[in-house]
Amino acid sequence: MDQSAQPAAHLMKGLRRLVSDIRDRSTGNGSGLTDVVCGTTSLLSFGDSVISYCGESIDDLTAQPSFERVLWLLLHQTLPTEEELSDSCSIMADSAVVDQSAIDMVSHLPLSALPLDFFPLCISLLSFFDPTPQDNSPDAAWSRVLRLLAQLPMIMSAGLGDAVGDSCLSPTELSPAETELSWAGRLLHRLRRSTERPSAAEDAAMNTLMICQCLTEMRPACFTARFAASATTHIMAALQSAATVFVSQLRNDPYLWASELLQNFRDPSQAEVWWRRRDGQPMPFGFSSSNDDRRADILAETALTLLGSTDRIRLAGCAARLETILTKEEYFPTADWVSAKVMTLLDIPPERQSIVIGMARLAGWSAQAIEQQASGLSLLPRLNYGEAEMP
Repeated sequence: MDQSAQPAAHLMKGLRRLVSDIRDRSTGNGSGLTDVVCGTTSLLSFGDSVISYCGESIDDLTAQPSFERVLWLLLHQTLPTEEELSDSCSIMADSAVVDQSAIDMVSHLPLSALPLDFFPLCISLLSFFDPTPQDNSPDAAWSRVLRLLAQLPMIMSAGLGDAVGDSCLSPTELSPAETELSWAGRLLHRLRRSTERPSAAEDAAMNTLMICQCLTEMRPACFTARFAASATTHIMAALQSAATVFVSQLRNDPYLWASELLQNFRDPSQAEVWWRRRDGQPMPFGFSSSNDDRRADILAETALTLLGSTDRIRLAGCAARLETILTKEEYFPTADWVSAKVMTLLDIPPERQSIVIGMARLAGWSAQAIEQQASGLSLLPRLNYGEAEMP
């Protein structure tokens, strides 16, 4: 037999090793960290039709919605007293001052930059102005989170070009009208390209939205925050990492898609025609085969408080037609879908809605990072290193 026709010995050895590796993977656990328990959390829990943050039901937390109150709950795992809440709100209002040099940096970024890309950039930039960069105590972490949330709406609006040249929106400090709003109301005021101050109903709706979106199940950005917190002692590293992963996963922005879809419908019948034309294709975003997230119901109820104009009624009607049709097919709106509807009713531009979700999640990432550091449980991976066999 012609020996030249036989595969080289090192190729045969490589093929045998490949087959062996495939067999090992098929018999072992090849699902990454699926079903691997890395620890426990008391931040988020699910019961029979009940969702709780730190033991407090979401219904109670949104009855008189205050994102600042829930932020304290997540960071301290206990509800604040009236005095503690008042002090926390005062700190956030007083911290809403951004250095002019930071404003100058973001205002000169390319106009082609996506709004969501500003989110992790602004977090990183603001970290350079941390007044106590060497203090890694729990109190310092709590203060950093408050300062960061206070400053982000301002630097974001400057980076998006809204604050520049607008006498009603200073890029470096709050206007007198803004100080009367909650933090969520100030964020709404800054992001929706309007000098008109949000109404009381809009302020409450924005607070409800932020509360419902601040904590999620263990999504990649959540795990990133915990991983970074277990490997470092500075919470900003955890938040920067989580924000980067969040943005990278939303490159095809589903909130923008959902909002533009609803805005393009002239009436509910057109929404139904659009769905029928999909001819069996699934809804790309915002619907699930289960209906067990109470937050979706709360946000749906919140949307009904915002129907103050013909355009809003039309938009809500189009959304309701889609939801009714899909529910009959055993697909139910998720909190993400209803959030997009609420943000559109609040006149937040579609391309900026994912920023709102990121701002809300920042509170959850902070709580998860602080909890992870307090647990002392390391999430650093370990590898088994061996000598490579020579061919």
